[in-house]
Amino acid sequence: MLGKIIKASTIVLILSGVLYAGNFNKQAEIDRLAMQKYFLKKFEDPIKNQNEYFPYVEEAELKKNYIFPLKLEDFVNGTAAWYKPTRDQMEEINEFAPYEIPLDEGRELWVKAFANGKTYSSCFPDAAIKQNFPYYDTKRDEVVTIGQAINECRVGNGEKALKYGKGDIAKLAAYVAFESRGKAINVQIPNAKAAMAYEAGKKMFYKQRGYFYMNCTECHVQGAGKKIRQEALSPILGSVSHFPVYRIKWGGLGTLQRRLVACVRDTGSEKPKMQSKSAKELEYFVTYMSNGLILNGPDTRK
Repeated sequence: MLGKIIKASTIVLILSGVLYAGNFNKQAEIDRLAMQKYFLKKFEDPIKNQNEYFPYVEEAELKKNYIFPLKLEDFVNGTAAWYKPTRDQMEEINEFAPYEIPLDEGRELWVKAFANGKTYSSCFPDAAIKQNFPYYDTKRDEVVTIGQAINECRVGNGEKALKYGKGDIAKLAAYVAFESRGKAINVQIPNAKAAMAYEAGKKMFYKQRGYFYMNCTECHVQGAGKKIRQEALSPILGSVSHFPVYRIKWGGLGTLQRRLVACVRDTGSEKPKMQSKSAKELEYFVTYMSNGLILNGPDTRK
């Protein structure tokens, strides 16, 4: 199980393998609340907490560029929640948000008829569904992501599956995200196999890997609120709320899975394929950590 978040900005991971009959999200809730507690304390007062959380950040930098205290709902804004230069930059860019054109294209794709005359509405009750993804399909015993569901809808209606990560599938996911704005993330763990999938995603998140021997926490838990060179590091808490995102680096929209597998690659290890079992389980865990936070995507990032 996830151990206590202790001083020295270190999270200790202990995988017990214990699953709780009849309450399959019990351990996940312990993890989620511990994650929230850690980040709320960390960003309550960075100056006061400098020795504990920001020992290598100059006090003048904390006073000039850090936003605090943060409330739980602030974390949906990623780096812009705590770092003034990023917030100011994103506000300026989003005056003419670069995701608006692909968002409109996603809206058009959603209502465009397939060759059989049906549309995506034949598969989904409406587009405001992102809050429930990814979900664990108890009949198929697997995690299902929004990108996977979109492609299964297409194939079921005689169309070819879209390439994952970017392009039309990112545009469609952006439209779903936009229609879901204001809804709370609500990922469930319905049975013991789902709990095992959650634990597998958690293990992947905390596993040190690659020739850098890094894990996700070093940048997005302990490292959140710090900088690597000139890049401010975002907290994992709330990170899923704004996807898909238009990244300036990408020059277009990209999905959450695209970002997750790229992060794994950046640790110096072989990245999982998008929509693979391990990638979906990682998304399952990461999204559960933001349960209860409000969706605000799509958005723009550097």
